[in-house]
Order: sequence, then C-alpha cells, then structure tokens
Amino acid sequence: MNKAVRPSRPQTRRQRVEEKEQAIIAAARAVFGKNGFDKAKIAEIAKRAGVAEGTVYLYFENKNALLLAVATEFYDRLTHDAAEGIKSLPDTKSRLAFLARHHVERVAAEWPMLSTAMMPFKASDEYRQTEGYQLNRTYVEVFDQVIRDGINRGDIRTDVPLSVMRDIFYGGLEYGARTLRMRPDRADLDETVDQMMQILSVGMLVKPAAVDTDGGAADAVLDRLEKIATRLETTAATTD
Repeated sequence: MNKAVRPSRPQTRRQRVEEKEQAIIAAARAVFGKNGFDKAKIAEIAKRAGVAEGTVYLYFENKNALLLAVATEFYDRLTHDAAEGIKSLPDTKSRLAFLARHHVERVAAEWPMLSTAMMPFKASDEYRQTEGYQLNRTYVEVFDQVIRDGINRGDIRTDVPLSVMRDIFYGGLEYGARTLRMRPDRADLDETVDQMMQILSVGMLVKPAAVDTDGGAADAVLDRLEKIATRLETTAATTD
C-alpha cells in the first residue's frame, strides 16, 4: 500500500521575499560577471531572475545598491568557508596555507566585481565607517584568530604586530590573485600559493631550532662532559 504523500508546507511571505531577493542577487552576480558593472542592465538582471524590472527596484534602490548586495553575499560566503575550512586543520602552518589558497582562488574568480564594489569604500576618508570595511574586517578576523592561536602554541613570532602580518599576508595574496587572473595560461594556482607561502611564512612563523645533522653539537656536549669529568678526577686525586 502506497503511503500518502504529505503536501509540502506553503512558503511564508517572508520566505518568498527572501527567495526572490536571493534570485535577484544571483542574477546580478552573473550579469556583472558577464558584462561588467557599467554595461550591466537592470532589465537583463530582472529577466534572469524571473521578475519584473520594477520588482528589482522594490528590493534595491539602484545598481550600486545591487552591487553592494552582491559583494556582501560574496564576503558572507568567503568568511563562512574560511572559518569552516580551518576547523579540521591541525597546525598553524596548514591553516595559513588553507587561508592563502582560499583567498587567492576566490578573489581571482571575482576580481572585477570586487574591485568595482570595494574601491569607492577604500578611497573614502571615512573607510572605517563604511559597510565595505565591516565586511572586510569580519573576514580577516578568521586570519587574526589563527595568528592568536599560533602565538599561544608558540608557532608565531611575537615581535611583529598582528596588523603588519595581516597587511603583508592579504596584500601579497591580492596582488597574486590579480596576476593569476591576467595570466591564467601561465600561472598555476597551487604552485603560486605554495611559492607565496614560502615567503610569507618566513615573516610569521617561529624558526625551528637548527638541527645538527652531522652530530657536531652532540660531540661538543660529550667533549665538554669529558673535560669536566677529567677535572673532577684530577681534583679528587690531588685531594687524596
């Protein structure tokens, strides 16, 4: 006997509104990616989202507001995936390597949209009060926590301010992401990130103690012990 299929629960008005908003943002991301911001048309975004052009303006005041929504959605995913990605990694070095690859890969893919969306904020004298700053600040907090944890583990040097490490880390990675985008046929993502991490990690990680592979250090210790023992024996003999 077949079980009766329970009818799906109808969406609430809030769910329908949120679903439509997400469809518009997804359509805008696709159109911005294909045409660039200046050539993107609200009419095309509406058509791709399956809504009337006027509906887009009910959700977003203008194309700039829509671009900010696309950037916000991108940063939300970027931050979430960065935080989730480091959870299962056992040490500071592997966490930093993951964050580096994650950043370069995502930023390289979305560079035209990000540069257009974030540049007006970064050029502002009140950058710290802008939405763009808050998005970026929330994202880099994942890196900051990795550094703090690394310091507690003894992996990260303490003589360089965290802010300097952050600027060098993400500044170098963003430049690398642009290079990858301009030279996709000549630059390999994994190789580029590995090479950049070799340089970046030197400035952040505590250098491990040198290992004497030829046994010289051990021989020196033994030599000193033998000399001490000889002096003790000589002293004992003289006393007797």
